[in-house]
Amino acid sequence: MGTFFKTFFVCLLLTFGFLGYKYFSTESYNTNLSVSKESPVFGLHEDYPESTPSTQAPQVTNNDSPKVNKKNELKKYTHTCFFYSADGKLTPIKRELSSRPSLETTINLLLKGPTIPETKKGIYSEIPANVDLISVRNESKGLIVNLSSNFGNGGGSQSIENRVKQLSKTIKTYSPSKPIYLYINGKEVEYLGGDGVFIKQPLE
Repeated sequence: MGTFFKTFFVCLLLTFGFLGYKYFSTESYNTNLSVSKESPVFGLHEDYPESTPSTQAPQVTNNDSPKVNKKNELKKYTHTCFFYSADGKLTPIKRELSSRPSLETTINLLLKGPTIPETKKGIYSEIPANVDLISVRNESKGLIVNLSSNFGNGGGSQSIENRVKQLSKTIKTYSPSKPIYLYINGKEVEYLGGDGVFIKQPLE
């Protein structure tokens, strides 16, 4: 019986304690607490305009307007190739491109021949069409310019000599001090063309 009364007494204390906690905690909690536009206790409410994020683009003043940097404008570089004029003279033809002058670019411009406006002015090339630049090598003995075999096609001995002069003069504009050696399909040229024109190496 003693154990029963002890257990009953403990349960009774726990019951009164729980009821007291519920009573005092309910009284201390203010059920009328509200959030208003004027007094945003927990921050702005989403129903008010002030709470919506602004999507308006930032205003740009005159100081923020983009400025054109003249240094970033497309720069032109002059490339020089030698073609023949209507009177048969070897003439430098200058062209402006956005790429820096290089030996490969200059030779390729020469092999493409004169432009249509240049042709209308009587400018022509002795180099046959569709000649390809295979490679350019800067070796100890000089510049090795390797072209495709059709560089020696067509024309007589005078035409062969003139196209070699075109090539040599154009390359010397880019690299005046280096000796130039002409190769065809990887082999150094000794004779060129159907007439077997002797080609003195390095080119003059």
